[in-house]
Amino acid sequence: MSIISFFVVVFILWLIFFFIFLPIGLEIPESHEFGHANSSPKKTYLFLKIVLSLITSLLISVSFYYFIKSSF
Repeated sequence: MSIISFFVVVFILWLIFFFIFLPIGLEIPESHEFGHANSSPKKTYLFLKIVLSLITSLLISVSFYYFIKSSF
C-alpha cells in the first residue's frame, strides 16, 4: 500500500465516520429563535466530531495497513 492509497483510504473512512457521527449529541431547543429553522440544533459539536472521525479513520487505516503488510 503506497502513501497515496493510504491517505485515500483515510479520507474515505473519514467521510463515512463523519457522517455517522454527525447526528450524535444533537439537541433541538424547545423555543426557536425567529428566522431559524425549527430543526436547528443548540450546539453541533462539529470540531469534536471532526476530530473523532479523524482518529477513528486513522486507527482503522493503520490496522488495514498492518494487515495488508503482514503475511496473512
